[in-house]
Amino acid sequence: MGRKLLLKRVCLVLAMTVLVQGLPGFTKQSGAATVVNTHATSALTWLNKQLDPAGVQVSLNTYPSNYTGLVEGTVQIASLPVNPALQYNPNIKSSVYDNKYSGIVSGTFTGITDRNAYSVYVFDQTDIGYKKTTATLNANGTWSAGSVVFNGKPVIALVKGGNEIVGFANDAQTLSEYEVLISVKSDTLYPKATVQIKEDGKFATKGNPIFTGGDLLGYTAIPEVVGSRVAQVIHKSDAKVVGTTVEPTLKLIRSYYVPQNDPASSLGIGDRSWIYDDALGVISFGLAGDKTRAATILASLAGLQNADGSLYFSYNTVTGEVDDKKRSGSIAWVGYAATQFEKKFNDTTYRNFAVRIADYLITLQDPTTGSIKGGPDANWYSTEHNVDSYFFLRDLGKLTNDTKYVNAANLVKNALLQSHWNVTQQRFNQGINDTAGSLDANSWGSIFLEAIGRHDLAVSATAYLNNFKVNNATMALNTDPNAYNNTYQSTKLVSGYKPYMVDSGDFVNAPSVVWTEGTWGVINLFLRQGTNAQALTQSMYDLQDADVAGGLVYSNVGANSYDFHVWPSVAATAWQYLTLTSPTSIWEP
Repeated sequence: MGRKLLLKRVCLVLAMTVLVQGLPGFTKQSGAATVVNTHATSALTWLNKQLDPAGVQVSLNTYPSNYTGLVEGTVQIASLPVNPALQYNPNIKSSVYDNKYSGIVSGTFTGITDRNAYSVYVFDQTDIGYKKTTATLNANGTWSAGSVVFNGKPVIALVKGGNEIVGFANDAQTLSEYEVLISVKSDTLYPKATVQIKEDGKFATKGNPIFTGGDLLGYTAIPEVVGSRVAQVIHKSDAKVVGTTVEPTLKLIRSYYVPQNDPASSLGIGDRSWIYDDALGVISFGLAGDKTRAATILASLAGLQNADGSLYFSYNTVTGEVDDKKRSGSIAWVGYAATQFEKKFNDTTYRNFAVRIADYLITLQDPTTGSIKGGPDANWYSTEHNVDSYFFLRDLGKLTNDTKYVNAANLVKNALLQSHWNVTQQRFNQGINDTAGSLDANSWGSIFLEAIGRHDLAVSATAYLNNFKVNNATMALNTDPNAYNNTYQSTKLVSGYKPYMVDSGDFVNAPSVVWTEGTWGVINLFLRQGTNAQALTQSMYDLQDADVAGGLVYSNVGANSYDFHVWPSVAATAWQYLTLTSPTSIWEP
């Protein structure tokens, strides 16, 4: 290495260190060289959760597949946060009376402030619950129905307003913060019933009493639960799934956290893993030194690799169902993640996996331009996909010393400079013969230009990013079906970058949202260039703070028609973690 190049690299490292340490949220540990960022730590914790099984332990009793009756199960209270709060419902207590009991029936009550609104009804349950007598609630917290003779089972109910049964004697108190959603699993999860968790952890589906003030005529039908049953423990305040009986079929990272109250939660999106996100997960876990999690994802992907070396676009982690599109950019990211795993851990386990990916991508390379097309079914050549492919093929060539991959990378490099570059506007087009304005084509494209030493072109491509800037944006709750968000909000005004420029073609209605993944791509570029990114970084923190679990929403406002949702996402959260921890951990110069 020449002296000038060595000095240049040392200066770059020093400049990057100063810039990163100056970002909001960073603290330097006393007496140590380690720089800690709480938002980066929260991001990594959230990524861990998206790969790992949920922490709360829940189980269902075993039933035949054609069973349609009561469904019961147990939540391990010890696996919930310490001392979960109880919901103190109006409640009556009594002794337990045997069938055909004869004698005094009495007890106590709790959780009732207006005792005159309630009374105790005593039923004799044979073919139906025949009303035997009633009792008033006494000021001292007791009640008594006197002496009663039963022909069947004694049933004692707390009744409000003379016509509504609100509970039965000796009902357990329930947890105030959690409930269980019972669903049927087929191609996805279909919710059937929501039930409360008793203080001992037990839960059960049940019908409602049929009662209008006289006899107890029976119970409404128990919600039909036919097929494979799933129980999910839900944290009520934010609709987060904190525990499930589902065992994933595939050990891949779940790309989004979709709140249970979102209409899209029934579509299975929360169980789906896009391979681009898996690649980001591998790189993030690798940077954190977590070889186990990184290898878990790579091993799963290697098992899914097609005979031609390709991978499908996404997979349902629960059912194994695939989206069978093949997209070169996502596939290149997976190959790149495998090379980073090898470099980080000096482990060649996934070398052949990466080689087969590269060989597949080369079959998509145009012999005239050198550009790699979007997929086997595509007739377009994306700038973004070719940036992805360049860095993968470049790094694989370095690892293997195989000129095939070095040459393929050089062909892609030349294609980006000659066929994807807009000479008139001095920026990257979205693709060959596609002049649409795309953020990542120019933010990621500028990272590419800096990496190959074309700072002259990076200057104008970076300047073009100003066209995508969004300022003083909000994140508020919204019930509009196209922009639904009933979970995440912030009082802060935020800034960032939108994904597309409005045009008369594909992006005639392009949304003006703060796209967090794309914004972190710009921040990453700025840090490499020595540009101040503190205000942008703070905006990302403000959006991340809306999720107590530490995930970063994909956008501040939903735009379903363009696949932008206010859901914490792996793409945004991983780009944040990687950029805050080491900007050049993605696509080193």
